[in-house]
Amino acid sequence: MRMQNAVTPDAQALYDGPVIDAHFHMWDLAGDHYPWLMPGGSFGPKGLFDSLKHDYVLDDYRRDIDGQNVVASVHIEALWDAEDSPVNETRWLESLDKSDNLAIRYVAAVPFERPDTEQLIREQAAFERVVSIRQTIAWNPDPENTMMAEAEISRRPSWRAALPVIAELGLALDLLIYPWQADEVVELAAAYPSLTIVVNHIASPIDQSPDGLARWRDDVALLATAANVVIKVSSVHGYLPEPTYAHAEPLIRHVLDRFGAGRSMIASDFPVGGIRGITYAEAFDQYRRAAAHLSADEQFALFCGTASRVYRIPLASVGVQP
Repeated sequence: MRMQNAVTPDAQALYDGPVIDAHFHMWDLAGDHYPWLMPGGSFGPKGLFDSLKHDYVLDDYRRDIDGQNVVASVHIEALWDAEDSPVNETRWLESLDKSDNLAIRYVAAVPFERPDTEQLIREQAAFERVVSIRQTIAWNPDPENTMMAEAEISRRPSWRAALPVIAELGLALDLLIYPWQADEVVELAAAYPSLTIVVNHIASPIDQSPDGLARWRDDVALLATAANVVIKVSSVHGYLPEPTYAHAEPLIRHVLDRFGAGRSMIASDFPVGGIRGITYAEAFDQYRRAAAHLSADEQFALFCGTASRVYRIPLASVGVQP
């Protein structure tokens, strides 16, 4: 249940209420639908995700979340084979057990800049559980650490052509970015004020040098100036030299200070969020500690309420009293 009294930093009252995990992935490799997870496949920085080349399905996720009071979760597209329709990933998700409200909403994939882009958006939106479309625009000037071959793809009119359709259908837009794209995101937010834009993974502070972190802090502050941008406090540990609280806490606090709990949501990004060797429980313990200075209502928003609002998950439907 939600706590009624505000907590002070000294009290270090850790949040123990319901959690909506706003970002996790699954894949069953038997169907060969994920080329990046096949032997020889890759995505992003070389070798970073090699440890993930095994099945990760609901039972694996259930084991990871045990004891964490996860009342619902949002599945994020997992780079389904571009040669196949991404709608088939959604159909697969629809076939899974929903009795415990896991994968109760979907952030779906649609390739932009194709003749069938609008058709695919509309096909995805026909599923009630699809609440957002995700795009990766994470370009890095370091060719060894980029996810995109080209910079500034979100500035192309052909890329932006999908956004009015997404807004018309009442969907959000999830974006996987690096700090170099913060100005692009703010431009998009201004151009499409009715569109909720969800920045994944605290804007991915991949450059952990002093200069890189200074750039990231400035770019988070810039992102926060756009009222229709929200951010996920997720996968923080994947960017750290060590997945410790001492490294994670300054990043989490900076995001919370800039965005506030009402525009921030905690999410695991599991199994990707565990690539540095941190468990789900350990990661959420760090998130709870970093948020302990917030009031009870702010903590509730951060761990449950913001995700409920952005991803249209009625709290009563997952057993939570608002």
